Amino acid sequence: MSVLSLATPRARGLMILTAHPEGCRVLTQRQIERARAAFPAPLAAAEGKTALILGSTTFGYGSSIAISLKEAGFTKIIGVGYETPPAFRDQKVAIAPAGWYLTEALHRTYPEQRTYFGDAFSDETRDRVIDDLHAAGERIDLLVYSVAAPRRTHLEETWTSALKVVGEPLDVVGLDFKSGEHKEVHLEPASEIEIEHTRRVMGGDDLALWANALLYADRAHPGFKIASLSYIGPDFEPLRRIYWDGALGAAKKHIDATTRSLDARLQKRLGGSAFTCMNPAVVTGASVAIPAMLKYIADYLAVVDSGIGAYDDPLAVGIGFAHALYGAGEKGQGEAWREMLDEEGRLRLDANELVPETQTPLRELWETAQPGAVAPLTARGLELFKKEFMQLYGWEVDGVDYEAATDFAPPLGEKEGVVHLIE
Repeated sequence: MSVLSLATPRARGLMILTAHPEGCRVLTQRQIERARAAFPAPLAAAEGKTALILGSTTFGYGSSIAISLKEAGFTKIIGVGYETPPAFRDQKVAIAPAGWYLTEALHRTYPEQRTYFGDAFSDETRDRVIDDLHAAGERIDLLVYSVAAPRRTHLEETWTSALKVVGEPLDVVGLDFKSGEHKEVHLEPASEIEIEHTRRVMGGDDLALWANALLYADRAHPGFKIASLSYIGPDFEPLRRIYWDGALGAAKKHIDATTRSLDARLQKRLGGSAFTCMNPAVVTGASVAIPAMLKYIADYLAVVDSGIGAYDDPLAVGIGFAHALYGAGEKGQGEAWREMLDEEGRLRLDANELVPETQTPLRELWETAQPGAVAPLTARGLELFKKEFMQLYGWEVDGVDYEAATDFAPPLGEKEGVVHLIE
């Protein structure tokens, strides 16, 4: 056992450089217990199934769906995520990312789980997963695509995404994470090449590669489903211009089109389905980096904290996802999700965020924001955001003794069900 004491995190800008191993383990176990309470008995339509989750190793939608599906009755979860081990550099300890310790806790509870630490965008990772499925005689019932990254490399070409608007420049008042004040943000429009680069990174190309690989290799069960996780948000300026109508939104719309194409193929070939799942806004590492998204989510948290509406954190979304796909709907067992599709065929799990009772005070906070000091409600929301944000890395988890030594290098290899593909 390799132990040390980690009392405070190291940070660079908005990046938390050190995860807390025990904090991550405790948070994971609490999420497992919470999901277990949500499924006192397995869902009949979920029992015995296997899911492949791309983007399963960070605290967010992927891991939450993995936990929820397992507690709902899935036999096996196969995950893919980009995580590197703890190491010694220049006689100093480099702590592993939070996803390493999250994965360790999951495998401790679910020893039959298999996780690949690799680049989900790479052919090598995809080939290894398919080869292992062949060798084990396994087929997949559900593919969950929850991949978000700043860049993607394929066929020796690298693309970088851009968080920019499309069309005219945009000036907006955002929230500064460090100072806690409102600040003006100027966003330049993305060029055509930047929009295309963003599509190549965050669009549906990689999803199509994974889906095609599973189908061509005959590694998908009849009734095979594909769920691509996405976000659309409320219909008001300027948030819509930053996200859904921006360069990032162009990529998300490409995923929509890709999913619709896959849906037609799956229905014909396997009697299956493919759909985009629109999730609510939640606290993630990425949400800090998207201009003005920090303010929106902080205000959202504050409005809910004041007694208006409801906030669904990633685990609540995961539980709702499992119930939607495998719970009994009015039209028959296991078909609840079909009753939750919008006109575009998207599964909507963002209802609580978008109700007028919640959106009206959010819009008022947005429209009255001026550079400088923030309203007390926004200040409270930022406080809530920061706590949840730190928990993504194992910090500020209630009940954890941060003065005590913690094991930072637990065994996590093939014996524990983890395959390492990162050199």
